[in-house]
Amino acid sequence: MYIITNAVKNIGRNKGRNILMAIIIFAIILTTAVSIIINTTTSAIITDYKSRFGAEVSIETNFEMLQSKKVAEGYKKLTPQQQIDFGKSELLQSVNLLATIDISPRNLSSLSESEMDNFISNFLSGATRADGTKNPEIVPIKGKIVAMDNLEVDNDFKNGTRRIISGEMYKNLNECIVSQQYADLNNLSVGDTIEVDSYYKNDPMTHRLTITGIYMDNTMLGSNLEVISSMENRNNEILTSFDTAINMEMFTADGRVSAQYFLKDPTLLSAYEKELREMGLADYYNVVTDEAGYKKVVGPVEGLAKVTNTFLIVVLILGSMVLILLSTLAIRERKYEIGVLRAMGMKNGKVAFGLLTEMLVITVLCLILGLGVGLAASQPVADNLLSNQIELAAENNNSNGGLANTGRTGVGAPTFSSDAKPLSELQVSLSGDAIIQIIFISLVLAGISSVAGIMYITKYEPIKILSERN
Repeated sequence: MYIITNAVKNIGRNKGRNILMAIIIFAIILTTAVSIIINTTTSAIITDYKSRFGAEVSIETNFEMLQSKKVAEGYKKLTPQQQIDFGKSELLQSVNLLATIDISPRNLSSLSESEMDNFISNFLSGATRADGTKNPEIVPIKGKIVAMDNLEVDNDFKNGTRRIISGEMYKNLNECIVSQQYADLNNLSVGDTIEVDSYYKNDPMTHRLTITGIYMDNTMLGSNLEVISSMENRNNEILTSFDTAINMEMFTADGRVSAQYFLKDPTLLSAYEKELREMGLADYYNVVTDEAGYKKVVGPVEGLAKVTNTFLIVVLILGSMVLILLSTLAIRERKYEIGVLRAMGMKNGKVAFGLLTEMLVITVLCLILGLGVGLAASQPVADNLLSNQIELAAENNNSNGGLANTGRTGVGAPTFSSDAKPLSELQVSLSGDAIIQIIFISLVLAGISSVAGIMYITKYEPIKILSERN
């Protein structure tokens, strides 16, 4: 107990030296606290963004390989079933699928019907396909089946361009919703059953759907409906579930799929590509991740984490060197005091314990103050660093022409949307992990600085220390 009491008194006896030491320790703890608080916050955000959004993958045709006649002759488009199967990997965070089927309901009228429909159907009928076969005779395409497996990413319903005004969204197989314009044209209401047919003239492949809801459709506002065909008028779209669409006979014959794949982490791209190759993906397809889009969202935060990590390492290295130097000089000034204690019979271990206690008391006081000041300073520091990272990311994006992969596969233009937006602000907080890290680093610094001086002074015998004093 005497050693601890004497150590505390020694702090007051050597005010000047200890105040200087305390200022250095406080500065190191403050910068450490700010860095760790920002780092723990950014790590949590990066983990959250990765878990929610992953990294979008695109399957693209390698047109350079297709310049080879041999490769071009064996070229095959991705089938809808392939695109669906590609979404079953354990490496994916999420998958968004969109199925579309061109239809020509025989017993229903369509909006914007015109001679253009007949012209298009006559042009397509009997045309020679890439494989040398002929298209069957078809009737005018008068609409489209549109089916998503995840309605939460439907931009039209999210931004209000479309909204249910009667009934409810489809929930079960063979249920659908239609636009108000389409329902008014055909005198349809909730609960009615409609028949949709393929556009093949001699094989209509009829499928029955029950209307569960009617939606207001504003997607065609501002369009000149007099110059577009019925197949281009989105008011003719019949919306149903993805499972309903892929189980239609007409989907097997002429269905299309568009897909978005999101990896759990961009580093999994090679493993995912290996899986796709094993599933039959041809070599003339490239598997790439939307790194630009991913970096746009997570990049500024990752950049912020790197800056604070680098700053923390530099501060700890320089701070440790300064503390070791000051501690060694301070111990040298106290050689006589230590020599007297050793001459009185105090063991090296107790002398070292007393000196270490002094440093720990100073460190704990600086730690308490540093945690409070560090938490207050972390928010403005984080805001400033984040704004710089966002500006840097924007400059890099502009220098690349602002181009990024779409991450979409298949035919057609899906109305997918993503909530992944670049982080523009960062709310820092002092977590339990951050407190533990700061305390650990502070104690390590106190130990390192003390041990250096203790090792220097305890290697001398008491008689030599006192003789040098005389």
